[in-house]
Amino acid sequence: MFNKMFCGFSAFMFMLIFNSCKKDPQSTPVVPLPAMEYFDLNDRAISENTAGFLLDVNHDGRNDLAFSTLLVGDPINQVDKLQFLIGSNIAINLPVNNNEEVPVMNSGATIPLGNFDGYRWFELSSVMLVQKITSFTEPPVWEGHWKNAIHKFLPFQVADSGKLYNGWVEISSDIAGEKMLLHKAALSKEPNAIIQAGY
Repeated sequence: MFNKMFCGFSAFMFMLIFNSCKKDPQSTPVVPLPAMEYFDLNDRAISENTAGFLLDVNHDGRNDLAFSTLLVGDPINQVDKLQFLIGSNIAINLPVNNNEEVPVMNSGATIPLGNFDGYRWFELSSVMLVQKITSFTEPPVWEGHWKNAIHKFLPFQVADSGKLYNGWVEISSDIAGEKMLLHKAALSKEPNAIIQAGY
């Protein structure tokens, strides 16, 4: 009799503890992404043998972002450098770190309004993404923050009347083809909104 009562009491206590530890499922509020304007760049190739590419993202008739190449001779080190560059105009910001690099972002990465992870937003920037170094004595070497980028995202920001509009450009580096490919771009339609790369 005592064993039956003890077992019943133990089962009752177990149920009490189990139920007290069970948490009610809390639904995480879903924050809607801001409305975006998208630009299909049609896998535009940037190479030594093609013209650069200019992009007006806010439709003010002024080129905001410039993609280009630059051939630089270095007679001291006896090398030539084929550089792939991005430049931004007045009121167009790029996040740049102390090494003069822009971030290589994955799809879904957050693009904040303020400085982040060692990157600071600067207007009128010119940044080398990747470069080919050709020596008279050694095989060509590729270097740069974007050397291995395949469908990665470069963030930018438009400043207009005290408001900030974040955007991104989707880029791939084709080292074998000695070119960079511009896939898509997007710009938030909503001011001061945090966005996600690729969305």
